[in-house]
Amino acid sequence: MRKFYIWGLMYEWLIEPLVKKTKLRVAGYVFQYNLFPVLDICCGTGKQCHFIGLDKQNVTGLDIDLKMINYASSKYPRIPFVCTDAANIPIRDKSFKGIIISYALHDKSQELRIKMLDEAKRLLTPEGKIILVDYEQPWNRRSRIGKFFAYLIERMGSCKHFRNWRQFLKQGGLRAFEEKNGLVEIERHNIELGNSSIVVAKFA
Repeated sequence: MRKFYIWGLMYEWLIEPLVKKTKLRVAGYVFQYNLFPVLDICCGTGKQCHFIGLDKQNVTGLDIDLKMINYASSKYPRIPFVCTDAANIPIRDKSFKGIIISYALHDKSQELRIKMLDEAKRLLTPEGKIILVDYEQPWNRRSRIGKFFAYLIERMGSCKHFRNWRQFLKQGGLRAFEEKNGLVEIERHNIELGNSSIVVAKFA
């Protein structure tokens, strides 16, 4: 297990404090809708899985970064983590009642976003729900301030990451992504100073 990973540590120090309330709310929705077993796609440091975890076997984290997966496993050894591509997940159909994709769409290409969503649809049970968290087009003054903070954070990433973020917003953000891809909202929580939203949805 890799207990030291610089990108994992940096994420925990710089980003986790900003998104802790969001992750706790996501965990609340998982319990509210009883979305077990649940899969966190692009789980990063595994903190979201940790917040969910009463029965650790009912939550699984997935990420393509092996070093990050080893880091997450070292922190939360009772939670199963899988290292694989979110666009080609080697898990059987209809294995999960809940799927989480949190801040993991905006930094991908449009093609990869669609593939990730297709995999999520394949893995969900018929009554299953997906929880999405990501950026929106600003809708009021506080969200415009939030976009400025998001800009500073996203600018720290690679040129490709930043370019994909800008494209995601230009195309309408999370709300537009849902509408274009056959998702039906069940519940929404807007995060003004995060210029983003948490959405509980199902596939039409």
